[in-house]
Amino acid sequence: MRTTILLVIIMFGLKGNAQKNSYTQKEIDTFKIYPTNRENLLKYQKMLETDENLLGWTYYYSKMSVLYLGEDKLDSCYFFANKAISSYDTSDKKRKEDETQLARAYYNGGRALRLHYKDHNKALDYMMNALRVINKYPGFSKYLKGYILRDISSNHLEMGDNSLALMYLLKTSKDTSYLKNPLNYGPLYNSIGNMYFDLKKIDSAKFFYKKALLDTIIGIKVTSHNHLGNLFHSVNQKDSAFYHFKKSKDIVDLNSEKVSDYSRYSSHINYGQMLLNKGEYSAAMYLLNRTLDSINALGKLDKRDRDLKVRNMDYLIKTYQKNGKLEDALSVSIRKSDFLQKFHQQVLDEKLRELNIAYEVKEKEESIEQLAAITEEQQIIIKQRNTIAIALLGILVSIIGVGILLFRQRKLKSKYETANLKQRLLRSQLNPHFVFNALNTVSNLVNKKSGHTLQYISKLSSLIRLILKNSREEFIVLEDELQSLEDYLELESNFSQKFTYSVSVSEDIDIEETFIPPMFIQPFIENSIQHGLRGVDDGFIKIVLSKNEKEGLIQCLIVDNGAGITKPSEFKSKVDTKHQSFSGKIIKERLQIYAKSLNKKTNFTIDQIPDGKGTEVKVILPYLIDT
Repeated sequence: MRTTILLVIIMFGLKGNAQKNSYTQKEIDTFKIYPTNRENLLKYQKMLETDENLLGWTYYYSKMSVLYLGEDKLDSCYFFANKAISSYDTSDKKRKEDETQLARAYYNGGRALRLHYKDHNKALDYMMNALRVINKYPGFSKYLKGYILRDISSNHLEMGDNSLALMYLLKTSKDTSYLKNPLNYGPLYNSIGNMYFDLKKIDSAKFFYKKALLDTIIGIKVTSHNHLGNLFHSVNQKDSAFYHFKKSKDIVDLNSEKVSDYSRYSSHINYGQMLLNKGEYSAAMYLLNRTLDSINALGKLDKRDRDLKVRNMDYLIKTYQKNGKLEDALSVSIRKSDFLQKFHQQVLDEKLRELNIAYEVKEKEESIEQLAAITEEQQIIIKQRNTIAIALLGILVSIIGVGILLFRQRKLKSKYETANLKQRLLRSQLNPHFVFNALNTVSNLVNKKSGHTLQYISKLSSLIRLILKNSREEFIVLEDELQSLEDYLELESNFSQKFTYSVSVSEDIDIEETFIPPMFIQPFIENSIQHGLRGVDDGFIKIVLSKNEKEGLIQCLIVDNGAGITKPSEFKSKVDTKHQSFSGKIIKERLQIYAKSLNKKTNFTIDQIPDGKGTEVKVILPYLIDT
């Protein structure tokens, strides 16, 4: 009897454990992805995948967009925001629980459109949809509405509709939940004050600037005092203007580490202007020259920094003129003219480069689509002809008829091969061998029904996007190249085969200021992984970058403990050998081009490690420094 009872208990226990492998809709709906991190997202994803009838993908995709927005990966944020919207639109069941998530999805997608893609019209549509959902379900998120209103205002401002921008700013100022965040209070009132100041409504502007002054954050106080100083200066109330400019400078000098460079320099320039107006020319010249040196040290300037520098130089010119130093005034005027000319040329070059890239990408995509359509059509035709051929052979058609058919088949096959070759040439920039290996890994993961498949595909798509972006440039910042290598190594070591790796850069290399030609290092690393480390249990790859400043070259050393180059490997094939030869030829030709155009001794060598276990590759590349 005891044995029977024990068996029953064990059976019920096993049944309970088995049920944990599937979840009810109620369990899905009560699960909260908080905090929004990859661990919780993966857990929720696996719960959904236990039953294809479970609803909750809209929530999952919207939270994925939150994750990528927080990481400032705006292209991925936009992708998952649209996945959330599509998931709801295509669902047969329209539930409140899912529709509320659209508010977050539309908001995150709109942010990405405004900040990353600069498509303010489309971003505004997304934000208006987010506002529609949040108004329909006001209890969903009491904090989100204020942020939506603020973004709607920003899009109207970018599109040149200042009146609508001001209207939505004022609506935001009535959202008490939004104002509870101390990071929102001061900036919002300063923005409203700026709008009124541009409209020449001085009293309204002053009212909101003074409200912003109540903010406890140091940087906001500095900005508010600067705004009030400019306001009073515009109405010729010089004492009040001097008071606020001096307050701003005093706060900056006492809290220099807590304010931005822009706020610090703006305060010093405003105070220098006041010293100029008061006739204290020596003090004004000293402060303005020191500030100008600091701005020059920033390196590459954006539009806001440009305006700041020009204002500084204008006041410095006036100071020299007032002090009778006309030669110094002329010198600063010439420097200002040269700076503006170079800045405008820089902006023009960047715009032209963006337009050229956009045109080339669009042209290639259209060509690939056309060739793909032709190939698909020809494949259909070939299938039809094959069917006809079989039928004709089945009824013993005449030799002439078969000959004509074979001739037409060969003709179609020739057209197909020509189209296929053109397509391959257009895709050659995508590094087909790398894509092929990646797709093999995806195939293996799918066959194994691995839970990491979507994670791998997501990481792979981000990596390919980064490689495509880098491959369009003649030189890219070393930081971006290293990031793509790190992503590739992480992807391969986690999903393709297990190995360890290290990437080290000598201390004398500034990866943010150093530029190198792209897509030279990755093919050698790929070769080490696919051929050198294949079948090695404790494989490792070491990548070391060092600089020869005298020669203007960077050396990349790639070392692995694989099979080496002299030991035959059962994993190599003729196809791989041809690919390696073809890749090596391309790399060699590219290096020769750089060697001639830059007069640099660029090359690469591949050597067997002396102990016979492993390969050492040295790649010598030119580099540029962003000045």
